[in-house]
Amino acid sequence: MENKKFEEQLENLQTPQVNDIRHQQSLKVNLLNARKSSRIGIVFITLPCLFLFGVFMKYFLGVQFPVFTALEDAMANLDKTPFLKWISPVLLVGLPLLAIIINTLAITHFYRDKQRKELLITIKYRLLNISILIISICIVAIFILFAIGEYMHHG
Repeated sequence: MENKKFEEQLENLQTPQVNDIRHQQSLKVNLLNARKSSRIGIVFITLPCLFLFGVFMKYFLGVQFPVFTALEDAMANLDKTPFLKWISPVLLVGLPLLAIIINTLAITHFYRDKQRKELLITIKYRLLNISILIISICIVAIFILFAIGEYMHHG
């Protein structure tokens, strides 16, 4: 008797209907791996960070380290050589710009909903990638502000 009553309850039970299948129609694109891009970003910002740290120590704190002085001299020598003049900006600004691009693509995901005709952009919380992104933006901003200051001073 009890068993029959339970079976009747199961038969009369309303089952949920799944009509919303948008997740199957959306396209998730993760362009770069977050771990690999953070490692690449660290490599790309190491030299500019060392250079800026050396300049800060030498000109703002008055402390000179031979390693940083040698790095500054090497960059100055590259700047003085006509056919190597482009290497210094590429190393100090170009690599952090690439780190910005790579880490932004690694933490940004794109969803395309064809039915609604929407592009949804989400940012994944990856602390290392976000930190490298912020440091890279700061490096580029410092060099741009320095270039503007030099232009204003000499112009």
